[in-house]
Amino acid sequence: MRREWFLSLGAVTLAFVSAQHHNLMMGLFALGLGSGGMSFMTHLPWLRDAMLTMSLVMVAAIAWQITRPKRPAAVRITGLLSILFTLAIAGWSILQFGL
Repeated sequence: MRREWFLSLGAVTLAFVSAQHHNLMMGLFALGLGSGGMSFMTHLPWLRDAMLTMSLVMVAAIAWQITRPKRPAAVRITGLLSILFTLAIAGWSILQFGL
């Protein structure tokens, strides 16, 4: 693999992971890790609502970006994965704690 490809792949991977920090943390909660931090979700419902709202705003923004013409396939695939992960975690949160 050429060095430029490796650097590009690393940049895309880091950008994707950093954009998913909320989803990664919620995934840890879903797996039972960090249950002490989960008390924030029950004691501060407005914080959870704000986090869910921002997640859905990001889904809309990413969906708008990936539907624009002339976007590379990598951007579209990464955006679609981000949308799917976000909706899955938000759905889990709503099923677990309700609205």
